[in-house]
Amino acid sequence: MKNMKLWLGITVGVVALGATLVGCSSDKKEGTAATTSSKPGEEKPAKRGDVTVSMYDRGAVPASEGSYEENRWSKWINQNGPVNVKFVPILRSDSTKKLNVLFASGSAPDIVNEYNTPFRGSLYDQKQLLPIDNILQYMPEYQKLLTQYPQLKKAGTKPDGKLYEIGKVKEAVPAHILLIRTDWLKKLNLAMPTTTDELLKVAKAFADQDPDGNGKKDTYGLNMSTYSEQAINEMFGESSSSSLLAWDLKDGKVVRAWDKELASLTFKKRLYDEGLIDKDYINDKDGAKAKQDFLNGKIGIYVKFTGGWYDFIMNDLTTLQKNAPGADVAPLGYPKSPMGTFTGAIDNPVQMTTVVNAKAKDPEAVGRYLDFIMKPETANKIVNGDEGTHWKKAPNGCPQAIDPAKSKNEVSYAYDYTMFFSSGVDKCTYVLNGFNAEVPAQKAGMDMYKEVQKLYFDPQREYPGIALGDHMPVYSADLQVINTTILKEKGDLFVKAILSGAKYTPEQAIKDSQAAWAKAGGQQLEDFMNKWYQENKDTAFLAKDAMIIAKQQMEAVK
Repeated sequence: MKNMKLWLGITVGVVALGATLVGCSSDKKEGTAATTSSKPGEEKPAKRGDVTVSMYDRGAVPASEGSYEENRWSKWINQNGPVNVKFVPILRSDSTKKLNVLFASGSAPDIVNEYNTPFRGSLYDQKQLLPIDNILQYMPEYQKLLTQYPQLKKAGTKPDGKLYEIGKVKEAVPAHILLIRTDWLKKLNLAMPTTTDELLKVAKAFADQDPDGNGKKDTYGLNMSTYSEQAINEMFGESSSSSLLAWDLKDGKVVRAWDKELASLTFKKRLYDEGLIDKDYINDKDGAKAKQDFLNGKIGIYVKFTGGWYDFIMNDLTTLQKNAPGADVAPLGYPKSPMGTFTGAIDNPVQMTTVVNAKAKDPEAVGRYLDFIMKPETANKIVNGDEGTHWKKAPNGCPQAIDPAKSKNEVSYAYDYTMFFSSGVDKCTYVLNGFNAEVPAQKAGMDMYKEVQKLYFDPQREYPGIALGDHMPVYSADLQVINTTILKEKGDLFVKAILSGAKYTPEQAIKDSQAAWAKAGGQQLEDFMNKWYQENKDTAFLAKDAMIIAKQQMEAVK
């Protein structure tokens, strides 16, 4: 997934493969008689059309299983589905480039599965897409989903008022979580920090007062590499997306959030200048070193990136406690900053994935194929495999892998066939249902995650940003050039401010960034953002919509 970074990926334990609904067997008779109803109570054989469908080639199909074009699951789909399907593998690392070539040559597939929001937006701008409003009559599964989650319609509707994009609902999970060493707090007689000033004081104590008791100055207050820096931005109300500028709403207008950028930059510079973070954080591109430092008991406040809460509890926490006996951690809500009190960003719970080629020859077949894959029993078959062979029912009724290695070899590569299936409507895929409450360590993991939800989905806190990154408006090509130029200049100036001591202040960096903004044509971006907001504020998928889904899903598992 987005890169497939889901909290749903709990591949060990009860929900071993991000399961969907239970109930599909390996009976060869299933699904072979596709029918449609012409009148109430009257059925006739459905027309069996032909469709072509793109899917990501991740190089994950074992030789024994065949290829992405032909394997046990592509065969099953063709044998049991309502249409004849030809799959078109697209190399994941080069997907948009390859799809651009296919569209330019007039040979793009009928159904395009692609996570890249700007690319899908460019296809709409080029009039390469077919609106799906008339196809919905063949997609009862999606019609039900649109009713249950109207946010999907908001996210998929384009400026002309028609529905072009198909998406899926995932469980809403925090994108970043602060975890704090409560054993260090206790040892140093410190209280849980509730403001950013208090956070600095605690971080300084963790870095300077030898909390691990080894007589060395070898601990850090917190981590600030890659995703960790994004979390700090969120504390001050900035959007965490590295591909977006910081926008704010003031008096009903969209403006650059210069004040928030200055506040977060000043905070980060203090962390660096006072030695509270790893001085080489800038080279920790994927956060791997910071994670290792945390697991070795060297970081007091750790920013955990989204994904794998079960794995964190059962593996990472176990490793930490082995390396640092007595280590204890607890979730920490974002402390109040001078800019306000914020939630963390949410890993997008409404993800748009799929569009239809305007040149698709058989729109009805397109709709019937999409509907078939969206059926819970279809997705369960493809995601989990055959009951009795690949999975069995766990005590909570959810699928549990019988042999994880077998499932990995024979099933896991097929996930992208269900790329637009809404796993978030199935409680079996939720983080909490991945744990067994009868096992003490897992019960502790459940309780900790419940606390995370309370802190990070608190409606009294403000969401950092106008909308989630994937749901911000897509710039035209010329505006994207301006945006990229400004982002690079801003990034260079802000890093310079953090690393240069007294020679280059955050205030000067903001001043220089504003000059670069004006020179590059930043006002055009602001004008575009305001036009978009004024025209779409009542219909766009905004931050409040993500919070609504989070609350809805939390209520579902109580």
